[in-house]
Amino acid sequence: MPVLRSISLHCHITEDNTGPDEAYMTFAGNRLFGPESMNDDDIRNLEALVRPIRFRRAIRVELYDQDAGWFDNDDFLGRLEVDANHERGEHTHTFNGDGANYDFTYEVLD
Repeated sequence: MPVLRSISLHCHITEDNTGPDEAYMTFAGNRLFGPESMNDDDIRNLEALVRPIRFRRAIRVELYDQDAGWFDNDDFLGRLEVDANHERGEHTHTFNGDGANYDFTYEVLD
């Protein structure tokens, strides 16, 4: 079974125009990182924060910006699907929903 190892999350441009994003990530629907306050050019080392995840067929990784208040839903910044046939090794995926720009670096292992 393959393993997804998270390496880093680099915020190039936040979704929020008035301050930092409160970024969080879900892996297979479970929040495993954040919310973490991130500004432009911030980088978070995920290796110590998100355990490697073994999966069978595929795993979905999603990035959100948490918003406060009942009137403002969290902003969806993008999705990555990694399936069991994904090329092994280190990769970078860009999340750019809602005007944001984040790079997620990860590794797929056997």
